[in-house]
Amino acid sequence: MEDHQHEEGLPIPRIFLNTDTGAPLERCIGCDYPVLEGERYYMIEKVFKKYPELEKTEVLFEYAICSVCYEKMKEAMSQESMQNLSAYMMQNTDFNKLQERIEEKPDDPEHWLSHCLIKGTPKDEMKEYQMGACFKGNRLATDFMPPFMVGELALEEMNALLSKKTKDEMDDFMGEHFGIPPELRKDLILI
Repeated sequence: MEDHQHEEGLPIPRIFLNTDTGAPLERCIGCDYPVLEGERYYMIEKVFKKYPELEKTEVLFEYAICSVCYEKMKEAMSQESMQNLSAYMMQNTDFNKLQERIEEKPDDPEHWLSHCLIKGTPKDEMKEYQMGACFKGNRLATDFMPPFMVGELALEEMNALLSKKTKDEMDDFMGEHFGIPPELRKDLILI
């Protein structure tokens, strides 16, 4: 019984649904591939910004990107940036804490996302954070990576590791898909 459930994966957590409609994101932002019905793995990434004075949290942007487009984007990043980011993640991620959160509530991915993966800061204490997770069809896929949340401090440090070439690539991606000007791009890092 256990194995069967693992194979099925968990349903898409509420936090990864479309913020406006509450429905799943259906298309890859890069190539319009129907990620919900298709065979490809895909990532959903969201960037949140909290406005404490208004007591509200906005989603700055959210998108689904299929594995094919995701690989293309990774290829567009410079080797140097990729190596720097990987090394940073390996050195700084508190995998034990994440594992603890997963074991505490194995069926509640939103609990896994309660703290910054790198700094350990609780979500409530952060003004900006980015979340991502891997999916297949309408299921959360944890084979490659667990869902993650990275807060503003870690994002700043990661951003500092990117080469100019990579930053330009990211700016182009954000501009093309979201009409987002380069100065806002620092809010998103493709992990």
